[in-house]
Amino acid sequence: MNTEDNKALVRRFTEEVFNNRNLAAIDEFLASDQVDHTLPPTLPPTTEGSRQAISTYLKAFPDLHITIDDLVAEGDRVVSRFTSRGVQRGAVGGVPPMGRRIQISSYLTARVANGKIVEMWGLDDRLALLQQLGVIPALLGSVFLAGLGAGMGLIVLLRKVAR
Repeated sequence: MNTEDNKALVRRFTEEVFNNRNLAAIDEFLASDQVDHTLPPTLPPTTEGSRQAISTYLKAFPDLHITIDDLVAEGDRVVSRFTSRGVQRGAVGGVPPMGRRIQISSYLTARVANGKIVEMWGLDDRLALLQQLGVIPALLGSVFLAGLGAGMGLIVLLRKVAR
């Protein structure tokens, strides 16, 4: 498969599985020995683990819609930057249904072989998700990030002084 075919596969996976809520189609897109590096430690990093995670997410956000913002491919890798939108109607990650609308940005890197996704890595803006669900107040998130930045600055300063 060429890079355009790989991009089309990731696009179809997003549309069919997430936007059309067709969990039965997962086997069409994911290899049986697929490894998913994005899953929480409570799930196996397998196709079945991916199926469970996707099912949980779709139950929590039954009106979920994903928009692919960028899709870039090189060799056997496809990187997707996308935005997820929906209203939380079910529990997710220990957070009970809040009935709040979310809009979060995410990245997914997929490795493709023989017409299927064989490996995935992802990153979601979980801080924004928790803020939008009301779990973490926006101010607390800003204070956390400021503290993290100050801590990193202190580490850099200490390394320079120690030289």
